[in-house]
Amino acid sequence: MAGKPKGARGSSLLRVLTKREAATAEPPPSDRMPCPGLWKTPVIRWDGELMACCADVDNEISIGNLRNARFDELWFGEAMTELRLLHIEGRFEEIPKCWSCGGINFYKLEPGEVRQYLDEVGRSDLYPVYAKRMGLSAT
Repeated sequence: MAGKPKGARGSSLLRVLTKREAATAEPPPSDRMPCPGLWKTPVIRWDGELMACCADVDNEISIGNLRNARFDELWFGEAMTELRLLHIEGRFEEIPKCWSCGGINFYKLEPGEVRQYLDEVGRSDLYPVYAKRMGLSAT
């Protein structure tokens, strides 16, 4: 069958740059939304690795292994919280895989979900940063 391959590499909904493209690419725009995948699409590999990203075929953002920890300890733990906060603040360049990704655009993380998450993790102070980046009211 001719045409684009299925999955992330051939999708127009998810674009991850190759290493060569990433080396010369511009940083993502500051108004890029946090990736909803960090909240909504955990990926468990065949070997038990819990991945933060559905497009991470190179195993660059492993959160841990389910042989050594429970899912909730990893998915709601310190490493995922740090990744999520970096996305909320727009600091994508601190996560190489995220910096070179165009982001998932077939579903969204709503501002109310971001506000609720920040309240849950005790970082409501970051909502104004997020709101400013996204062109939203901080109230």
